[in-house]
Amino acid sequence: NNPSDPPKLAEGLKRLSKSDPLVVCTIEESGEHIVAGAGELHLEICLKDLQDDFMNGAPLRISEPVVSFRETVTDVSSVQCLSKSANKHNRLFCKGAPLTEECSSQMEENGKCGADVEAKQRARYLADNFDWDVAEARKI
Repeated sequence: NNPSDPPKLAEGLKRLSKSDPLVVCTIEESGEHIVAGAGELHLEICLKDLQDDFMNGAPLRISEPVVSFRETVTDVSSVQCLSKSANKHNRLFCKGAPLTEECSSQMEENGKCGADVEAKQRARYLADNFDWDVAEARKI
């Protein structure tokens, strides 16, 4: 964008966020504006709307999109995995298991145990409500 016109960009991002509930606009510590959407095509359309409709054709400097792929566990693993510590003195055996639906929805919807909650507070909530080990819960 034109560095001399940040208010126009801020207003355009605010209007974009209001017009599309799937768009999330944030500002990094570096001052970079991040527009998150539901995929590359959605993002492309949002940026076109931002530039053409909400900023009256003002030029934008747009970087390549960063696409996050996420996977999930749907069932308890049938295989036990082994990992060794960096110093090769410790072995870790584990199996993957899904979270309960209630725990998962609490993490997504409830402000008490989401990613933006302080680690100790989140760990205490998970221990009290879902019988998690507090020390383990602090690691997420």
